Amino acid sequence: MNYCNKSREELAEDVARLRKRVEELEQVAGSGMTENSLDRHLDHNRLWQETFDVVDDLMYIVDREFKIVRANKATCDNFAPAELLGKKCFQFFHQLNNPANHCPACKVFHSGKPYHVERQEPFLENRWFAVSAYPIKDDHGFVWQCLVVYRDITDSKKMINKLNELAIKDDLTGLINRRHFIEVLAREFRLAARRGSGLVFMLFTVDKFKEINSSCGRKFGDFLLKEISTVLVSNVRNTDICGRIGADEFGVLLPDADAVEGQIIARNIHSQMCQFVFDDGEIGRQISISVGVVANNAMNLENHEDFFSLADKAMHVAKSEGGNKVVLLMDSDLQ
Repeated sequence: MNYCNKSREELAEDVARLRKRVEELEQVAGSGMTENSLDRHLDHNRLWQETFDVVDDLMYIVDREFKIVRANKATCDNFAPAELLGKKCFQFFHQLNNPANHCPACKVFHSGKPYHVERQEPFLENRWFAVSAYPIKDDHGFVWQCLVVYRDITDSKKMINKLNELAIKDDLTGLINRRHFIEVLAREFRLAARRGSGLVFMLFTVDKFKEINSSCGRKFGDFLLKEISTVLVSNVRNTDICGRIGADEFGVLLPDADAVEGQIIARNIHSQMCQFVFDDGEIGRQISISVGVVANNAMNLENHEDFFSLADKAMHVAKSEGGNKVVLLMDSDLQ
């Protein structure tokens, strides 16, 4: 509007019209009708897209036919929009002909409530996601669409798994630690009792380990313990469970084994340990071990604590008799 060509009267009329428009806008704002009054000035599709595009999580909306009707930028960065939009989610993501039981959108459409789950997704490089699905309802409460959100929690999962691993593993040897070994012992004992199957517990200690530490140094002592763990794991079955019980004590659980098989495995481990030359490049030496063996089907046992105590007793019998031997403790030995 070129005001330079207008008369004073015309300018006054323009000012009056502007004042009237301001008064109208103020009345609308005061009446609580701002949203309805401004609706015609807003592009809701653009607002939705711009709002959700700033979110790093993958977000998309499906309708009642499970067709993907909207997706944010993060989703489109992983999947071409032309391939994604209009496709049914269970067909596009999982190559299925019908919605899967674990489908988040399916859960929401059935219950009308939000649904949350954590899982690995093969279609997203097997990364871990916290998946949330939310109902979008009409004015009558009918769920006509569902918003699905995928938040990448792979790094958090890795951290949690690492912390859990640290909680159950021995730092030096990588075997499970004493606390977790006892938990596994209790579980395996109950399982064997319920099934009526065999279970052998082998406990051994390194003979004169303190003298080795004193004469060869703690560095070699640590090397020795790590190498013992390696030799141990290589001489047991895939189903057997190895752990570091104490400073120089190691435990082995042999599920589905009886006293005869347990003694054979124990003697083989004893032989391998005694023949092996432990050499760290500076010091090389051989060792001997004292091994105690107990089988659940050869003893009258009430609980896993008794099982542990008898294995410990068998090991100390081997040690008290000069070490470098395997002792199988039978029920008759306690009469």
